[in-house]
Amino acid sequence: MSATSRYRKPIISFEHGTRIYAPSPAEPRYRVVATDPDGRRIHHRVATEAEARQRARDLETALARSGARRGQGNAPTTVGELIDRYLASLGSRSVRYGERQEYLLRMWVRPVLEHHPLDGWTPSDSEAVLDRARRTLSPATVQNVGSAMRSLVTFAYKNRWLPRGSDPMWLVRYSPAAEVQGQALGYIPRTALPTDDECNQLFKALDDAGHHNWALAMRLKHRCGARWGELIALRPVDLEFGTRRIVRIHRAVEQSRQGFAVKTTKNRQRRVSTFPTSLVEPLQEWCEQVEHDAGPEALLFPGPDGDFANRRAFQRIWARAARSAGWPMKRPTAAVWHPHDLRHVAACWPLFDVGLDPAVVSTLLGHANAAFTLSRYVGVRGDLGATVTAATDGW
Repeated sequence: MSATSRYRKPIISFEHGTRIYAPSPAEPRYRVVATDPDGRRIHHRVATEAEARQRARDLETALARSGARRGQGNAPTTVGELIDRYLASLGSRSVRYGERQEYLLRMWVRPVLEHHPLDGWTPSDSEAVLDRARRTLSPATVQNVGSAMRSLVTFAYKNRWLPRGSDPMWLVRYSPAAEVQGQALGYIPRTALPTDDECNQLFKALDDAGHHNWALAMRLKHRCGARWGELIALRPVDLEFGTRRIVRIHRAVEQSRQGFAVKTTKNRQRRVSTFPTSLVEPLQEWCEQVEHDAGPEALLFPGPDGDFANRRAFQRIWARAARSAGWPMKRPTAAVWHPHDLRHVAACWPLFDVGLDPAVVSTLLGHANAAFTLSRYVGVRGDLGATVTAATDGW
């Protein structure tokens, strides 16, 4: 049998796992495939599609009456066992994603549902998990907890360990709602971000503390909008200073408990961004110095050991500089604004100061589409009542 016919997808799949395959060069008849309650494979070959559909319906009826579900013999019996199976299935996802899911499930789902019977998991149990999380977590993190539980349910559905009629997340709301009528969820008003003067004070504080490379890195992030993993992966070869001022962002660095790993950028988009003329001279001098010392493929902004910079170590440098710059602080070791907020400032610069088209800005930032860029940064600005009153005065 050829590879093409062997891995042909079924033309239809039913609730209890029965599948119909179309004829192929190796098998000119329709095939109906299922698994009985004891795990044995059922395989029928018929001449027409109508016969195949009838045979499949008969098998589905028999499986439904038996109460069998695929994988029933080794199905998890508790939510804790389901969590273990789910985490073990994340090998194809990024390490950081797996670590985040493991943390959310270990800290917020396991303490409530670890030994809870899987077939007795109800929406009220899910609400209990979220109510506990809401007491201490931000709305965004509560949403992550809810998303992790929804992933568990989806995983159980795919393995047919939960019947479709049972939904432990039915009517469970975990996404925060926008506070203003017509405002998109996740909207970031420019007034909630540091001003350019406040950013310049931070860059000066980094310089005064002797972190000249990080002062330059943050000035670049402040205008090109690179994410942290993209910023620390940059090399001299990625910057161009000729007739165009561009930054090629083609890779990123992922930090996890297992160390550092180079990966593709978010949304798997290779892109170019830009920086203003005022950064050309200092960036070019820094690139020439790095290239002279270590070559064009060396890291522009490495850690103290010359390897990729550690995010947590930099956050301590950031907090000290923010405090010296007079930024608002949540506590002595944590500023109100994070390094990622410079990416939001970088998005507002071309949108509102330079006046670029949102589709162009979306491409520069590596967003999935321009609609996301608009919903994130473009909203009602100023006093809505005063604006509408002034516009309708002459009517």
